[in-house]
Amino acid sequence: MLGMFKKKTAPVPAGPFQFEVAVEVEKPAADVYPLIDWADRRNSKRELGHIVETLGSDPRRFRLIMTDMPDHRFDMTVIREERGYAYSFVTDIQPRVGRLDSDEENYVIEPLGADRCKLRLTCNVTFIGGMTMDELEGELMMMTMACQRALIKLKVHAEMGVEAVRSLEGEIG
Repeated sequence: MLGMFKKKTAPVPAGPFQFEVAVEVEKPAADVYPLIDWADRRNSKRELGHIVETLGSDPRRFRLIMTDMPDHRFDMTVIREERGYAYSFVTDIQPRVGRLDSDEENYVIEPLGADRCKLRLTCNVTFIGGMTMDELEGELMMMTMACQRALIKLKVHAEMGVEAVRSLEGEIG
């Protein structure tokens, strides 16, 4: 009888979920694109001191090792590359970070004139199953903030340089 007052929980979806954020950057698209291109020596993660290396002989596969997460491997496979305009990749993270199961990041750069552009990031993610609604809401909030932080850092990097990003990382993480 008391079971009828027990809170029932429906299964929560694991995804996919889509997150889309955009920012205007006061630099031309040609200055922004190298920051997201894993193969470019000007890639933002490289310039921040993280390790980015090609995986094997495949020029579309890269490994990122972040200085603050040295035990994690972020293996990216580029799935779309339109120089100066679009760049997309999927990431395999080992060991897993949080409840994120898969991640696809799609960047599009839209010129807004000779000296500025709009940078758009669309992330398609799935999470591991078995979460409660509260846990899912927490993951959705963290992913939203991560996408926003990523674009803010790229904007700051393009407009003010790598030292400004380092300063910002100290403030927002």
